[in-house]
Amino acid sequence: MTLLKTAGRALYQGILGFLALLILALAGAWLFDFRQSDEALRAEFAGQAVQPSIHRYLVGKRTIRFMETPTLPGKPTVIFVHGAPSSLSFFNEFFKDTALLNRAQLVAVDRPGYGYSDFGRVEPSILKQAQLLQPLIDRYRSSPYLVVVGSSYGGSVSARLAMNNPGVIDQVVFVSSALGPGLERTYGISYWVDKAPLRALVPPLLRLANDEKLAHKQALEAILPDWPRITARITMLHGLRDELVYPTNVAFAKQHLVHAAFKEFILPESRHDIVINKRDYMADILLNTLPLEKN
Repeated sequence: MTLLKTAGRALYQGILGFLALLILALAGAWLFDFRQSDEALRAEFAGQAVQPSIHRYLVGKRTIRFMETPTLPGKPTVIFVHGAPSSLSFFNEFFKDTALLNRAQLVAVDRPGYGYSDFGRVEPSILKQAQLLQPLIDRYRSSPYLVVVGSSYGGSVSARLAMNNPGVIDQVVFVSSALGPGLERTYGISYWVDKAPLRALVPPLLRLANDEKLAHKQALEAILPDWPRITARITMLHGLRDELVYPTNVAFAKQHLVHAAFKEFILPESRHDIVINKRDYMADILLNTLPLEKN
């Protein structure tokens, strides 16, 4: 009986601890939305030799915000597309990398619903997200070499952009990217918080990410027939211990990229954290994807 009471008390305390952590996480998410205002971004790069400028464009009634470094005549352009929950600020450290800044014009975009691209207004369709980012591709289509870097969910959107722009996008770098329908973890709590009354308690940023997550399999199935349209060179970086977006996405991409040159870099000890914890390694890989400079 004493053992049962002890076990019951431990279980009760464990549940209370979990609930306390959940409440703290939700409270933190209400307070922090992982985005920076234009002013905060300018302050972030103040004093730097190469400073990005911040812009917006309209597609119908949707606003998309992006930042770019100055054009480098005759040199490539690299566009970064973030995952969820996130914003263009996720790539700030790359905009401080002098090796990259000397080799290419850098661009980062707030995906629809994130950052300052109509924050909170979700767009669960990959097809429509790519349409909303198409003006960005058009802006840089005259670049001598155009690279799109997609992280996590941003890889899904980058894949669609490559499908829509054969001969325009020269290289796609997929980082921990979710590409195959169903090849990612969906936690049971995602279904619970999608329903009233819990949905009202979820902060907008997490609600956005959850809405995308629950619609992701169907959204990826919608673009499944068009993988053969990708002609860009492909580089994939994926952590072998990634339990959120499974490493099997690499095999999926290799199978479906029938008209694309393909390279893969599997990091045995990495999880879903390559952009943060392997940033220097990722930057080196990215530099190696760029054309050699002519003397």
